[in-house]
Amino acid sequence: MNRTIKSAVLIASIAAVLTGTGAYAQSTIGLDRSQARVANAAAGLPLTAASKAAPQSIVAGYLQSRGRGADVLASLRVTGSSVSARGVTHVRMEQQVDGLAVYGAYAKAALNADGELLQVIDGLSEVSFVQPSRVDATQAMTAALTKLYPGQAASLRAAGVAGNTTTFAGGTFFYRNPTATAVVLPLDNGTLARGWVVETWTADKNQLHYTVVDGDGRVLDVESRTNTDSYKVFVEDPLKGAQTIVNGPATGAAQPSPNGWLAGAQTTVNIQGNNVKAYLDTDANNAADTGGTAVADGNFTTTVDLGVQPSTTGNKAVAAQNLFYLNNIVHDRLYTHGFNEANGNFQVNNFGKGGLGNDPVSAEAQDGSGTDNANFSTPTDGSAPRMQMYLWNSNPQGLVTVGAANPGVYPSAFGAALTVTGVSGQLRLAVPADGCSALTSSMTSAIAIVDRGTCDFTVKVLNAQNAGAKGVVIANNVAGGAFGPGGSDRKVKIPSGMVTQADGVTLKGLAGGNAVLKSNPGALKIDGDLDSDIVFHEYGHGLTWRMIGSMSGTYAGAIGEGASDVLAFLINGDDIMGEYAINDRLGIRTAPYATHTKTLSQWTAGEVHTDGEIYAAAMWKVLENYQAAGLSADDLMGDFVDGMNFTPAGPNPLQMRDGMVSSVGTDTVRKCAIWRGFAVKGMGTGASIPRRGAPVDSFALPMGC
Repeated sequence: MNRTIKSAVLIASIAAVLTGTGAYAQSTIGLDRSQARVANAAAGLPLTAASKAAPQSIVAGYLQSRGRGADVLASLRVTGSSVSARGVTHVRMEQQVDGLAVYGAYAKAALNADGELLQVIDGLSEVSFVQPSRVDATQAMTAALTKLYPGQAASLRAAGVAGNTTTFAGGTFFYRNPTATAVVLPLDNGTLARGWVVETWTADKNQLHYTVVDGDGRVLDVESRTNTDSYKVFVEDPLKGAQTIVNGPATGAAQPSPNGWLAGAQTTVNIQGNNVKAYLDTDANNAADTGGTAVADGNFTTTVDLGVQPSTTGNKAVAAQNLFYLNNIVHDRLYTHGFNEANGNFQVNNFGKGGLGNDPVSAEAQDGSGTDNANFSTPTDGSAPRMQMYLWNSNPQGLVTVGAANPGVYPSAFGAALTVTGVSGQLRLAVPADGCSALTSSMTSAIAIVDRGTCDFTVKVLNAQNAGAKGVVIANNVAGGAFGPGGSDRKVKIPSGMVTQADGVTLKGLAGGNAVLKSNPGALKIDGDLDSDIVFHEYGHGLTWRMIGSMSGTYAGAIGEGASDVLAFLINGDDIMGEYAINDRLGIRTAPYATHTKTLSQWTAGEVHTDGEIYAAAMWKVLENYQAAGLSADDLMGDFVDGMNFTPAGPNPLQMRDGMVSSVGTDTVRKCAIWRGFAVKGMGTGASIPRRGAPVDSFALPMGC
C-alpha cells in the first residue's frame, strides 16, 4: 500500500521506540566489528589436501574442521568465483539466515589447480536465534535520514516492495530512490537481530550512504561509498603532450571489450557504450545535457582550446570524449588483470561470464554540482556507479585583500560561494592553528585563517563558523600551489578557500587588519576531465569497493585513497598526482611519491588522503623494486589487483601488503620486492597496528629477503 508520511510523525514514532521499556530497547549493543580470521598456507604446505570436489565443498570442509557448525555451513551462499592468471580459483561467499543476508558476513578462499586450499578468510557469524525487529522499513528510512540530514524536512512515500527491499519515492533530492533492505545484523554480544540497511544517494554532491539501523531504530553504522572508434584525447593530461588521435579497442570474444566501446546513438556530449556512459552535466541535474552534434561514424575528434573557458561548445565535446576514452582505458587495463565480470566490474552486458550486469559507469563531465574535486560512488554489483568530474578553480577564482596584499584564493567545494562583493571582517589567527577542534579564539564577525592538515577541510570551516567567523582562509601546509578544498557538509554556511603556503605566511603577518574575501570572476577554470590522474583515481575507488569491500574508516578509507593513486601511477608511470588539475607541477599530494618521507607510525587517523599517501608511497617503492628486477608496472598491476582477492574487507595497510605477498606465492623476486617496498615505509615484519594508539614501525625484512 502506498502512503505518504511526514518525517516529523515518523521521528516521533522512532523516538517512542527508542525510549520504550525493556532491556533490549535500552541497550548499547552495537555491530560485531571483530576482524575476519585469515588462514594462509605455508610454503609447500596447503591448508587442505588435493581434491576434485567443488571449491565451495572444499571450503566448507575446512571451515568445519576449524569448528564451524553445520548451521553456519548451511548458511553459506556462493556469490562469485573467478580464476586468476596464475590458475588460482577465488571463491566468494555470503551468509544468509532466515532468508536474509547477514550484514557484513562473508568468506573468501583461494584454491590452486589441484584443489588445495591456499587461503581462507573467515568473516562469518555464528548462527543463533534471530531477534525480531520492532521498526518497519519506513521507520528505518526515517532514522537514517534523521542521522544523515538533521533538521531537513522530508516526505517519503513507499513506492513498492521487491523481496526484502522497500523502495521509497525520494524526489529530486536523491539521485535514485532510497531503499531499505531487511537484513540480519551480527551484534557485538554474539547474537543476531533483524535490522535494516538503508541506501540513500543524493543528487547533489553524489553522496552514497549505506546506513545500518537496528530493530529498535538505532543507527549503528553509516558507511559512505563516495570516499570514468577514434578519439582525440589527452593520453595523460595537457602538461604531458598535445591531443592525440587514438583508435578504439580490438574486438572479439577474448578481448576486454568484445563488442568495442560504443553502443547506441551518440552525440559529441553524450557518448554511450557497454562499459561507460560519459555525458555533460553542467546543470547538475544528473542527466545528460541536451545539445551537441550527432556522431554516426564513431569519430570523436573535437580539438581543444585551452585559452578559453571549458564552457565553450568545442571544449564541452572534448570533455565528454576524453572522459569516455579514459574510463574505457582503465576498464580494459583492469580487466586483463582480473577485475572482470565475476569480480564485479562495470558493464551493461556481462556476456554470460558471471557477476551482475547493467552497471556501466555513469561518468558526468563538467558536473555543475561542485568544483575542485571529483567523486565516485560505488553501489553493490548490478547497480551502476556514478563518477562526477568537476571544473577546477586552479587559476585562483577568489581573492583575499588585506591592505596592499591581494593573494589568490581557491574556493572550497562546500559552504557559501564567494561573491564579487565578498565578506569583510578582521583577519584573525585560529587557535588551535589547524582549526581541527573547537576554536578558543573569538572569531565573531572575523575572517579566520587556519592551517591545512590533520583533519577534513569541512571540520576546520565548521569550527570557525561555530566560533562566529564570516569566512575562512586555509593556508596550505606544503610549498607550491594551492587548490580548492573538497568535502561536503550541509552545516557549513560560510565561504572559504585555500591560499598557498607562502601567501599564508604573508597573511598571518597581517592578522588584525581588515580583510575582504571575494570572487575573481575573470579567472579561467581548468577541466578535470582532461587529467587522467583524477579520472583513474576515482575509478580506483570502484575497484577497491568491488574487489575488497568496506573501504571506509580510519585505515580502509585511507587505503582506498592511496590505492586509487596507485592505480593512476601504475598506468601513467608518474609519481606526481593531479598536477594539471591543480595547476602546480608538484601535484595535489603533500609530496611526490618518489621523495615521500612518512612511515606507518605517522598514520594520524585524520585526513584520509594524507594517511593514504603512506600506503601509496610504499607501493611506489615496490614499483621501483619491480623495475630494478626487470619487471614492469604492468606486472605489478596484476599483483596489485590479484592481491585484493587475498585481502579481507575493511583492510589496513599490513593486510594489503600480505594480500599481495600471498598473490605472488613462491615467486621470491616479487615477494621480496614487495617486502622491501613496504619495509622502507615502516611496514616490515615487526610492524603492528594496535586497536588503540599509534601504529608501530618496523623496517625488518623476512628471512630470504
